[in-house]
Amino acid sequence: MTYSVTFDAIKVSQPVGDFYCGVMKASDVTRISEADVRKIQHDDVGKYLGIQRELKPDRVKKISFYIKGIDATFPSSIILSINEENVSWDESSKSITLTSNEGEDDKIASILDGQHRLAGFNESNFEFENPDGSTSPFQLLVTIFVGADVSTQAGIFATVNLAQTKVNKSLVYDLQALAEARSPERTCHDIAVILNAEVKSPFYRSIKRLGVATPGVKGEFLTQATFVENVVKLISPDPKADRDHFLAESKFWRKNELSHLDRASLEKHFFRKAFIKDKDEVIASNLLNFFDAVRQKWPIAWSKGEKRSSLNKAIGFNALVRVFKDLYKIENSSFEWDKVISCERFLDHLSKCELDDQFFLELDPTSRSSKVIYDSIKKYYG
Repeated sequence: MTYSVTFDAIKVSQPVGDFYCGVMKASDVTRISEADVRKIQHDDVGKYLGIQRELKPDRVKKISFYIKGIDATFPSSIILSINEENVSWDESSKSITLTSNEGEDDKIASILDGQHRLAGFNESNFEFENPDGSTSPFQLLVTIFVGADVSTQAGIFATVNLAQTKVNKSLVYDLQALAEARSPERTCHDIAVILNAEVKSPFYRSIKRLGVATPGVKGEFLTQATFVENVVKLISPDPKADRDHFLAESKFWRKNELSHLDRASLEKHFFRKAFIKDKDEVIASNLLNFFDAVRQKWPIAWSKGEKRSSLNKAIGFNALVRVFKDLYKIENSSFEWDKVISCERFLDHLSKCELDDQFFLELDPTSRSSKVIYDSIKKYYG
């Protein structure tokens, strides 16, 4: 039994040769394509086959979850390679037909780029819901190379992937300011901006907003990504679901209720209620007071000009957030959502710690030192 799909396309001529660009249903793309995973052939250890890398299950799972979001999008093209015998180009109608031959498997296309995106699709997300309740097929841009030999396919794969630059996470979080709806990430971004701009803040001009040093500003010791990724854990068990909720609400879609947490969950996300009630100042005030206490306890180690310190680096911040969680729960065991712990109360706890600034100046700033910092402080209040 043969399988055939026809769609409008344009023919593109470049030095590498001709190829075709069009739009296909995600269900059709996944049906006809497969990744030719790079591997070693058992009967010839020296011979390498395939172009793509092994699929990463965690990445596929995240993409599958993302596809179900109300604003999911894949604006970049899935790149496929197909043998000439399976392709028919109609110049007059500007359409292309892909056909599997009699007795041939439907998998007639090799994926040169986009295997994780395609693997994220399944029967549950080939279609998406429109605001009026109707459904539409999820469509994908596709680029099709016809009759490309293995070396050409490998060259295309290498060119596409080597040219990609990993996006700076701090930049991604900074762009949250432009979002039309609330989200845990946007709340954390807003708090980072406020604490970075306030002259009396322990974070004054200390946060790298875009993940790189701000021109004209010296001593920034913390990236916005580090700040946001730590604080968002105090707000939400599922930041994407929260974002989808507020985005759907802003577009007047039907909305699901935000999840309220039981006591066990509140011990991890104890700023959840403040976030739901749109009282971000409660979150900001507690963080401001705690880190002000840190600054008073270890003024040299926290100083933005002290490059030797492990306390004013990401590893120190990660450890201090864990300390903050412990002390907040001690001071607010009933989890009153609007309670703000004073700097003095936090300092009372930290004052019991016998560690001095020199401890952090002499500690090697390696990733495992984060646990050392946390454990060393906790033993004085735990």
